[in-house]
Amino acid sequence: MDPFVGKLARYLRIERGQETYGEGSPLEQSIAFYVDQLLNETVSRALSNSGRRPKEAVGLLISLSGFSPLTTILTYEILQPRRLLILSSSDAVDSINVINKHVYERRRMRYSDATYRTCNPTDPLQIYRIIKGELDRMRGPGGDSPYAVIDITGGRKVMSAAAALAAWQLRLDLCYIDSTYDPVTRRAIPGSDRLLLLDNPTSLFGEQEMHAALQTFNSGAFAEAQRRYDELASSIAEPGRARLMKVVADLYRAWCDLDLTALAACIEAVEAALDQGRGLLSEDSVKQLEGQLDFLGKLQHGDRQALLVCFFVLGMHYREVGRHDFAALLFYRTIEGCLAHRLESLAAGFTCDAPDYTLLTPDPASLGVACQAVLRSIGRANASASLPPVIGLIWGAVLLTALDDELVAATGLKGAKALSHLDRLIKARNKSVLAHGELPVSGEQSKEFQAKAQLVLRAFWRLNGPGDRVDELCATLRFIRTDH
Repeated sequence: MDPFVGKLARYLRIERGQETYGEGSPLEQSIAFYVDQLLNETVSRALSNSGRRPKEAVGLLISLSGFSPLTTILTYEILQPRRLLILSSSDAVDSINVINKHVYERRRMRYSDATYRTCNPTDPLQIYRIIKGELDRMRGPGGDSPYAVIDITGGRKVMSAAAALAAWQLRLDLCYIDSTYDPVTRRAIPGSDRLLLLDNPTSLFGEQEMHAALQTFNSGAFAEAQRRYDELASSIAEPGRARLMKVVADLYRAWCDLDLTALAACIEAVEAALDQGRGLLSEDSVKQLEGQLDFLGKLQHGDRQALLVCFFVLGMHYREVGRHDFAALLFYRTIEGCLAHRLESLAAGFTCDAPDYTLLTPDPASLGVACQAVLRSIGRANASASLPPVIGLIWGAVLLTALDDELVAATGLKGAKALSHLDRLIKARNKSVLAHGELPVSGEQSKEFQAKAQLVLRAFWRLNGPGDRVDELCATLRFIRTDH
């Protein structure tokens, strides 16, 4: 006969009071016999029966203890934690004494490394506070908590549920001793045990973390959203959506940073992810993304008109997230670019960086006089009537006004009042911290800048663009927002 089977039969007789082993009640005697005669072999068999092991050495075992101390002792022996926290209701003191005797006397654990705390088994908040307090107490010099596992085997059902909630909130792993039960004694049969290590459902299914990553994504913090989705893609059971949103967030990050060198790889990554997981987003979102990829391909290859639209769309994004200085800078670039492109379209070879005014008019001197009249109307007259060697935003507006160009009327820039308003916006931008000053751009100023940039972009697109409606293009280019 297998010696273990013989010991097991004796264990059952002791438990039933049919045989004695030392002092105490039959239950106390059977526990003592289990620890003395069965534990080592039970641990060995449990290790053989168990599948996945902990990902690293267990720094803290948090064990729920009921009226039987054996599950805590068995889990302790299997995991060999550096420290132990025992949670128990106030009516299970005898079990605590047995556990303490085992870990202190048999395993020589230091008294400071094992802690016993009573709790209300129906109060999940108290259980959470106890566990979190122990983790905080054990933080290392760098602020990291130890790798901790909660053993929910020995507690009452409601206590185990409360501990599981705490584990999910604190992102701890759970374990459970699964055993075959004797139908007569209704107790676990020693030797049939195996340790089940349960992933934290927050990590396994990722619902809460996916929601948090989505909130980060929808807020426009694309670099952080990319990091969160990257972590989820390597940890949750169904990572398809996390992988797709990871590459979309990275694309948007590069787009927001105007990192044109990174766009090619980002575009390829999103195209590949869409090929694999079109059903992971709504049809509208997929269609919108495809439109964005087409546009960004043009932007990446140096389409100057696409860059103007890009400036405007990013300006709207930054204004929505409250970054008004960035928004004003981008709206400024939108207006400046539209005016410059319009001027350059009036005569072949004319450039705003090195303007040859004879290409615009046979009489540059008269054009200079006309420009001075426009400047005087907005309080910007110069002593000299010379035309500028480089054309910036205000000079672009002045030149187009002096030339009585169609764009001026179409954008609402015609007349001293309209130009003065534009001039005030320019000065507000020039005084901002992203230009030449130290004053922040207000929300109202960025709103006015957006309205002006939109008027200019619409008029330019109608006169010089490819013909489609720019408002529809801008709507397509707005960053997708999802609700799941």
